[in-house]
Amino acid sequence: MKTKVLIGSLILLFVISLSNVSVSSAQTLTPQDILKKKYPNEIVTIIKTMDVNSDNKKESFILTDSGNFYLINAKGSIVLINTGFIIDGAYYDEVNIQIYSVSSKEKHIAITGSFSPSNTQLYVYRLQDGTLKQVLKLMGDLDVQIDKKGRIHQLWRDYYPEGGWEIAEGIFTWNTKINK
Repeated sequence: MKTKVLIGSLILLFVISLSNVSVSSAQTLTPQDILKKKYPNEIVTIIKTMDVNSDNKKESFILTDSGNFYLINAKGSIVLINTGFIIDGAYYDEVNIQIYSVSSKEKHIAITGSFSPSNTQLYVYRLQDGTLKQVLKLMGDLDVQIDKKGRIHQLWRDYYPEGGWEIAEGIFTWNTKINK
């Protein structure tokens, strides 16, 4: 009788230890692993991981070779946010993801795409209701820059009627009271 209880206890401990191994290995999946599991043909070009909404859980933002932009939220769910950020095949010469602070508790995600000869397209997203919502889209004829204070500078050519041009600048800031 004691032998059967001992064997039963050992089998139970073995089963419990196996279940703990699978749980712990699931927690160590990287964002690349999570994306590869769901979309095996996607190749990660850029990945940024950061807590953007001050909930002490990191979100990951992935741009792939095919031009797709994904969010992997803190729960490990993958959300396709946008498509068309293709680099080699068309649209952009260079694409970048930048995360910047708009307040002490919120960060925004910016995707910039540059294409020849000098234009820069900017898409700005905000994490809201478990997904990214686009809050701004603009183009800079010369450039688009984000400074350390979270202000967006749109630079373009302001042409003179008699010929020539000078640099014009538009500055965009985020209003945390109205979320615009």
